[in-house]
Amino acid sequence: MKIICPSKTKSPYTSVIDELSKRARVSVEFVKKVEVKNPIVLDEQGETLTIKKLSSFPENTVFVIGGPDGTSIEGLKYSLGQYTLNHQIAIIVLLELLFRAKNPSHPYNKH
Repeated sequence: MKIICPSKTKSPYTSVIDELSKRARVSVEFVKKVEVKNPIVLDEQGETLTIKKLSSFPENTVFVIGGPDGTSIEGLKYSLGQYTLNHQIAIIVLLELLFRAKNPSHPYNKH
């Protein structure tokens, strides 16, 4: 799995994103231009993303998180909730959810 964001990350988020991406075994790429076919686009208007739904996505799934100005990328739309998060927090939340989806029996407070 991969997360793509058309923006850069800033401290203090960088180290948290690096740590969680290793634990979740998900690559995170910050790019100037998103060029991907059939991504899952995180958008507050999308269907709510659940652990069960995340567990059903194939391993080659690509998630796109908008930068500070959002995103115009087309794809299946899912939401982390009906609120706005900055792109760095959205990446952290998604990484945590992906870790939980891949490790359902992992004790919640042990990582």
